[in-house]
Amino acid sequence: MRVTGSGWAYEGEPMNAIAAGFGQVFWGLLLVILDFNLNHFDVLPDFIGYILVAVGLGGLTGLSRQFATARTCAWVLVPVDIVGLLPAEELAVIVSLVNLVLNCVMMWYLLGGIMDYAVAQNRPDLAERASARRVAYVALMCVAAALGFLARGAGGAGAMLAVVIVVCGLILVIMILHLIHRVRTELAV
Repeated sequence: MRVTGSGWAYEGEPMNAIAAGFGQVFWGLLLVILDFNLNHFDVLPDFIGYILVAVGLGGLTGLSRQFATARTCAWVLVPVDIVGLLPAEELAVIVSLVNLVLNCVMMWYLLGGIMDYAVAQNRPDLAERASARRVAYVALMCVAAALGFLARGAGGAGAMLAVVIVVCGLILVIMILHLIHRVRTELAV
């Protein structure tokens, strides 16, 4: 880290650009998890959130190579999400699986990049949180996918299990968003 004319910098990146990158990632992920539907039309489709995540990660690639991998996944998720919007039922399972895998890989590398940045900034506590959250995210998504396939004919029990998985997933994503916010406000200022 060094001081520049415009403020603190990390590997040539101005700190306000780093904070802006983390801010774009935060808002992009928030758009991905929020669904606003009007007459079955998604007002804020996920691909808009993925574009924002990819743009934000573009400003963070100088901090960790893991951000570059996460960025690639976010860009690939844009057309995958657009294809998922098409009314092609025969593609739904394939698109869902591709989306799941890419989301897991993106989140794994996003949080890995946060781990690298936090360690470089002497914040092992934030790196440990990122490590735990990325393992939890991938594990929860895999369990959700497996249970989704197994519970198709389970009726009420399957619905109850789906509610539990959705609640756990929302809590975990909120914890990840909180971590990104902390990194932005505590390290990139």
